[in-house]
Amino acid sequence: MTRAAHKPARGWAKAPDYHDDPVRRAAIEEATARDRQHYLRNGLTEIECRACHACVFVKKTSPHQTSVQWTAAARETCPAFDEVRADGGNPAMLPGCPRLTASIDHGVAEGIIPREGPEVDPDGYW
Repeated sequence: MTRAAHKPARGWAKAPDYHDDPVRRAAIEEATARDRQHYLRNGLTEIECRACHACVFVKKTSPHQTSVQWTAAARETCPAFDEVRADGGNPAMLPGCPRLTASIDHGVAEGIIPREGPEVDPDGYW
């Protein structure tokens, strides 16, 4: 394996920061903010666990796929996570909380959470 003779002065070689092109840099920052909003917020529905009252954000893109965005408060509230922590485990390794999963399923059955994503992306990504 060879090493580069020198390291770039700024940023990561595969992700230039365009410090010398403020217009392009601003466009990239705007696109990044739009991506973050699209993937982490848009289309998500807040749902409360019926067991512990932790609130998370949920989006179903198909009957078989569910995205869950946990908040810091929800991670601290969930007793399933507390049990894993008490046993010395890492809650991030859990596939999910069964009580929250039941609450999500209830939200879908009641029409609170859309069963599938929209056919047309409101953000124009697809």
